[in-house]
Amino acid sequence: MLDYEGLIIRPPSEAESLILQVTVGCTDNNCIFCPAYKEKQFKIKNISQIESEIKSTAELYPETRRIFLADGDAIVIPQAQLLTICELLNTHFPKLTRISVYGSIKSLKTKSVAELSGLKLRKLSLIYMGMETGDDEVYKLINKFGSPQGNIDTCLKIKEPGIKVNSTVILGLGGIKYSNQHAVNTAAMLNKSQPGQIAALTLMIVQGTPIFRMQQNNEFVLPDKFGLLKELLLLLENLDDFRCLFFSNHASNYLPINARFPKDKPEIINSIKNIINTKNEKALKPEFLRDL
Repeated sequence: MLDYEGLIIRPPSEAESLILQVTVGCTDNNCIFCPAYKEKQFKIKNISQIESEIKSTAELYPETRRIFLADGDAIVIPQAQLLTICELLNTHFPKLTRISVYGSIKSLKTKSVAELSGLKLRKLSLIYMGMETGDDEVYKLINKFGSPQGNIDTCLKIKEPGIKVNSTVILGLGGIKYSNQHAVNTAAMLNKSQPGQIAALTLMIVQGTPIFRMQQNNEFVLPDKFGLLKELLLLLENLDDFRCLFFSNHASNYLPINARFPKDKPEIINSIKNIINTKNEKALKPEFLRDL
């Protein structure tokens, strides 16, 4: 059976997937807003343990079609071992259609396009990538490895062999001070990289994180719910009409969106404008239902 270590986090779209933990924690773990893996020391699980879990789980769930490799940055696994994991999954789950994984700029630097192609051939066909922001000042503020240009370059590299990218961006990450430039420059980054899926989360400040201490010292002020909606609106208004799925269906979001762009974009923009103009709080998720 599956032997999970610590809290397991998965994307909303992996709700029906089998979650296989092949790494523990995150390779970076320095982002000022993220509380996710602070209790974990990063490591790659032993391949014999992974193989044992795959075999035992396949006996129980032979109909499995989608598998997500946890934890926070499993793409960092050395290529030979990652290929072995993918081959084991293909062997023991005959109906498997997709393997997906979180991937950071830091770890994807170690993977060539040829290596990504090898993974694609073994059904690793979706990488979730935390781009967070396209603004240079906000990126430096959050203490995350890489840069907006690094996000663009990495996304394009992933796409080259036909792997899909789900890009995560975070509303509110620049606070009130950088709200407009965060929205505009994040849209510019997405326009240049054109991921197949975009997921907009909303910043929730958690006690114990550096950004919480900044908030306590009045060094960071989060926009209110309508300020966050205005930021979302500005991002969408600056987003080019390329084809993608756009989601804001994470538990943190005030306004759930599940749309196909560019087809649905005008309707979504008009809906957001109407909510802002009328201050219609009933259209928004209540605070007690929001979560990380």
